[in-house]
Amino acid sequence: MSMRRTRRTVSVALSFAGLHFAGLGFAALDFPGLGASGAELQQLGFMSGHWLGAGGEPYEEVWLEPRDGTLPGTFRWVIPDGRQVLEFLVIEETQDGVYLRFKHFDTDYVPWEAGEPHVYRLTAVAGSSATFERVSSNTDAPRTLFYKRDGDTLTFRGTGDHPEEDPLVLVFTRR
Repeated sequence: MSMRRTRRTVSVALSFAGLHFAGLGFAALDFPGLGASGAELQQLGFMSGHWLGAGGEPYEEVWLEPRDGTLPGTFRWVIPDGRQVLEFLVIEETQDGVYLRFKHFDTDYVPWEAGEPHVYRLTAVAGSSATFERVSSNTDAPRTLFYKRDGDTLTFRGTGDHPEEDPLVLVFTRR
């Protein structure tokens, strides 16, 4: 693909996203609410990496390095009947705090949830652990999300609104 066509493709894609492309660089972009320092988000760097279900469990999660105010991730769980649970996640640092947002998708990229994504606010981060509390109104999602890294093991724990319910615990090992 020619450089000219590549620039046009990028320009069109950015226009659809409501952004502007100017010459060889991007015009100054204003993202209201974006935190300036990113210091709190950087503390979540322990999550970065490609994580596979421990003991051969059929799930995996990938988190990129925190950069420019975001830490994006994906999750896949292959159900024994062949169906898949897919999630696209993004953790973003804003002036109001750090938020984790996600939606579930089918393999044809149709979202399970109509409307807004699930939204969680970072309420605690210490060393290699982080806790997020649900702030969106969707009570079908866990109330609390907890991540903890210990060496090459990352543990996720999702708890609901009712303490008597079993939590969802997923244990990953670094790929």
